[in-house]
This record gives sequence, structure tokens and C-alpha cells, in this order.
Amino acid sequence: MPQTLLSLLARETGDIRRDLLVALLISAAANTGILVIINQASASAARGVGDLRLLGMFVVAIALYVVGLRFTFAVATGAIESVLAQIRQRIMRGIAHADLLTLRQVREGRILQSIAQDTVVISESQGLLVAAAHSALMVAMTGVYLLTVSLPAFLIVVVVIAAGALLYLARTKELDQLARRSSGLEASFLGKMNDMIKGLQEVKLSGARRHALLDELDGVGQELCDVKVRTTSLYNSNAIFSQTFFYALLAVIVFVLPAVIDDFAPQAPKLLSSVLFIFGPLSTLITAVPSIGRADRAAASLLQLEDEIGRAAAPQPNPGPVPRPLPMTQAIECRELEFHYPGDAGETFGIGPISLTLAQGEIVMFVGGNGSGKTTLLKVIAGLYTPSAGQLLFDGKPVPRNAQQQQREMFGAIFSDFHLFPRLYGIEADDAAIATELEAMRLTDKLSYSREGFSTRDLSTGQRKRVAMVVAMLENRPILIFDEWAAEQDPEFRAHFYEELLPMLKAKGKTLLVATHDDRYFGIADMVVKMELGRLVSTQRRQKTES
Repeated sequence: MPQTLLSLLARETGDIRRDLLVALLISAAANTGILVIINQASASAARGVGDLRLLGMFVVAIALYVVGLRFTFAVATGAIESVLAQIRQRIMRGIAHADLLTLRQVREGRILQSIAQDTVVISESQGLLVAAAHSALMVAMTGVYLLTVSLPAFLIVVVVIAAGALLYLARTKELDQLARRSSGLEASFLGKMNDMIKGLQEVKLSGARRHALLDELDGVGQELCDVKVRTTSLYNSNAIFSQTFFYALLAVIVFVLPAVIDDFAPQAPKLLSSVLFIFGPLSTLITAVPSIGRADRAAASLLQLEDEIGRAAAPQPNPGPVPRPLPMTQAIECRELEFHYPGDAGETFGIGPISLTLAQGEIVMFVGGNGSGKTTLLKVIAGLYTPSAGQLLFDGKPVPRNAQQQQREMFGAIFSDFHLFPRLYGIEADDAAIATELEAMRLTDKLSYSREGFSTRDLSTGQRKRVAMVVAMLENRPILIFDEWAAEQDPEFRAHFYEELLPMLKAKGKTLLVATHDDRYFGIADMVVKMELGRLVSTQRRQKTES
């Protein structure tokens, strides 16, 4: 039984469960009533007697069946899609409020797979779930009717149907295994195709690499072909088995039951019509089991992801206006500040203890080799990472525990691993201001901005960083962080960044924190902070050194 899927729906759907059950019962009872009415009408016709009362009952039963089933499908569809929408919203809000480091332990592919695939599997199963529930009730009610016709015949038919159903389900286990194998091979083939496309330069430079990659693609492609052929063959075999079993059941009723049950002949037409009547619902019920099982596993995966993201998420603030930035008119002070990445013993990296004062309105350059801790320190200062020890003070006051978002609202940042969004989310700017910033970044010939967003993001890394700079200028935060921003710029624009853009921003009162390797421009900085292996080595002001 799909315990996880059913418990999810029971938890999320609330009061509509009773309505669904009542509608299903009415529809299934009406369907079974149709069988009884048809059998009675047939018996009347055999005696040469017509009964308009049975016709009226037949019409009413049909109407109840149609209305009940339509109601069930409509309500179930709305309920399941509403549940999935709520889960998607909770996951997205959990991600938006999650701790960066904790969230990174949840693989990106895992998140995308659940959102893109698990929800689709559950959504596509909703029709089968309703049909299976309706079919189960129909089979049960028709079984009760068969019991009133002939107890021995009922027992024999139940045993035969149960044996056939178990055989069918046993055969579908291999189908399920083949489906999982096929999915894995498709992912592997697409991954290798992606390697071929993205690494085409390297492939063209080496004939041996090209042949090896093509050989792997051929191998995976052939294995995928074999699995698909086996899957289709087994599916067709199951379909043939199902139909053959149905004929065998009819043979049991026609040839076996009259031989073993006394006075069975008068009841044979009723039993035969009953089996013919429930064969469709029974087939639906049996064939739905694997699909509902997949939906149940998808529901378990989705709930597990929601739980993992929930553990990574900080308490979500009450709905309301965006928090105002913390006030800062003097300086940011790091006082014995430490931060350590979580990890296995002996494999962690950390920074500190660091004591440092960053005056408001100054250009501060952070220098040091890769892995020296510059970016980590800047993320701690910006409130993206929580200090492991020490204090971070703004104008001499520590950040309150509930004011971390106010701290973040002070910063505009372009880190080396930045993401460029398609639109200016959360930024109100008129067309003239956007056009001015695009022109200042010399991008007017590369892209434009409209109500739909940026016309393209298919740009070089340097150009994408310039677009990110446009966003930062329009956001107009008091403190700006530039993490190796100039690394991908051409020499002319790099000089423009250091010699014109940074001084202009400083003149506007911005505090500029710049991680860089460009030592030829250190003279522009008010202070140069050197780091090695997570430690503060020295701070150097113009013509003055502090240690």
C-alpha cells in the first residue's frame, strides 16, 4: 500500500477526504447497481416481460455513477495539485531562508530532481489513484453480489483471480527494475552527450579521446536499446498474459464450475456477466499498483527533501516589509572573529581569529593567494556565514541575533560565484536609470532591459560581471563587495574599474571591500589587508603599516 503517498494526502487535504470517500462510494455502488439491474432486466427479458421501472433505475444509476466519478476526479485533481503547490512553495521558501553551508550538503541535482520529477510522477498518478480506489470499491461490492449468487462459485473465482493477480504483480517487478535501469542509462547517455558538446574543443584536439568517448556512448546507447527492447517485450508479454488469464477465468466459469457445483447452470449467466463487468476495474486496479508504487516513492523522496531543507532553514520571519539596513556611519569592526567550515575532523578550513576595523567610506583591498580566506571573511562580514567565535560590530554595536537580515541589507555584493538573475528582482528603477548604468558599463550594444527582463544572459564572464555591476549600482547599497571582479575584464576596463569607478563610488560615500590580485592598483586603496591561510598577516594604510 502506498503508505507515504496516502499519509501525505491525508495530512494535506483536510476536510475533503470525507467528501471524496462518499463520492467514491456512491459512484462504485451505482456501478455495481448497474450490474444488478442489467441481470434483473435480462432475466425479465428471458421471460418475455419488460420492466420500465428497471429502466428508470438504470438511468438513475448511470447518473449517480457519472456525477460521483466526475466529482471525485475534479476534487482529487484540485487537492493533489494544491498539495504539490504547497510543497513546492515550502521547499522554495525553505531554500530562500536556508543556511548557505547547510544547504550545500543537499545536492543541487537532488533538489532539481525532486521538484522537476517527483512532483510530476505524483501529479500524473492522480488519475490512476482515483481510478484504483474506485475500481477497488467496485470489485469489493461486486464480490458481495457474487457472494449472494453462489458461495462456492464466489470462493473459486476469488482464488483464481488472486492467483492471477499475484502472478501478474510478480512479473511487473522486473518491469520496475528495467524502468529504473533505463532511467539510469538515459541519465548516463545524456551526461556523456553533454561532455561531448561542452568538451568539443578537447575532443577535436585528440583522436584517441574522440574514439574513447564515442565507444562509451555506443556502449551505453546499445545497452539502453537492449533494456528498452526487453522492457517493451515484457510489457507486451504481460498484456498477453492479462488477456489470456481473462479467457481462462471465463473457461473456469463455463466449463469447470458447472462440473463441480450442483445446480449451477441457472446462476451461470449472472456469474459470467459479473466477471465480465469487473474485469475492467480489476485490470485497472492491478496495473495501477506499479505506478502508484512509483508515486509513493516519489512522495517519500519529496517529503525527505522537505525535511532536509527544513533542517537547513532558519526560522522564517513574519510577513511584512523588507527589514531596514542596520545603521552604520563609522566603521565595521571584526573583534577576534573566527569562522570554520563544517566537515570531518582534520579536514576543515577556517579563518581567524581576526581583529580588523573597516572605516566607513573607504576603499579596502583584501589580498592573498587562492585559499587565503578573503572571500570567506567577506561572506562573514556580509552576514552570509555566521561567525564561529568572536564578534562583528557595526558602529561599535554587535549585530542582534534577530537582525541578521538587516545586516545583509547593507551589502551589495558580486562574489566570484555570483548568479545573474534574468530580471531586477526587488529593485525599482526607471528605464532611464537602467539605460544610464548599461551605458556606463559599455553594454548597450550587448543587451537591453524590458519588462520581461534582460534581453540575454548569454554573455562572456566579464560581460556578465558588468551586468551584475549594473544591478549593484541600481540596488544602491551603502557597502559594496567586489570579489575578484576585474579578473575577467580586458585591460582597458580593468583600469576603468580601479581608476574611475571605485573612486567615483567612494565619492558617493560607499564603503568598498575589494578582493583582488591586481597589485598595480593597490595605491588606490585606503587600506590593504593581506591574508594567508585564513589568518590576517598585515594591514597597510597609505604610507603607514599596522600589524
